[in-house]
Amino acid sequence: MSLWIKWICLFPIFKFVITEERNFRVIFDNISLSNVDPEVFERFDCELYQIDNRSYVDTSHIFRETVTDLKVHAALDFWKAKSPKMTIYDIEFDGCHFLQNVHKNRLFNIYAKNLKKYSNISFKCPFQANVLYAVKNMTMNEDDFPSFLPLGKFRSLLEYSVNQKLSARAYINGKIISYSTRPF
Repeated sequence: MSLWIKWICLFPIFKFVITEERNFRVIFDNISLSNVDPEVFERFDCELYQIDNRSYVDTSHIFRETVTDLKVHAALDFWKAKSPKMTIYDIEFDGCHFLQNVHKNRLFNIYAKNLKKYSNISFKCPFQANVLYAVKNMTMNEDDFPSFLPLGKFRSLLEYSVNQKLSARAYINGKIISYSTRPF
């Protein structure tokens, strides 16, 4: 019986931890595309905009031919104030496998979840030629992250290779800032 009493006493604490409001905001400052191969992409666009202290991203991709071999190089660097750069990850993986599986890395799960939530069509291999793959109004929901993230700046690199040839590169610069969710 005492076990049940302990669980009942701990329930309000668990509820507070799960529903705790986030005191930070994830902001994208800049997204730049380069090395976009016109033989692979008919269209590869990205637009970043800010509304009410929140970043939103629209992207659109149209492949010229069906793509079955997509490799991704992803890197994330982070700087806390007055601290040296930390590399959070720097990996290469099969993009098709990534889109079809659950990931152990929480950051990858957040990205995959948002990609599915804000896209017009299922991003899965093979990618069809002459089909618009679009993401509209994608934002980072702070509730998806742990309740505490250190404040600082980040840079993400995404390189996409099709048939073992670099086809596009994206740099994303941003920051994690303090944000009060309570009115004064």
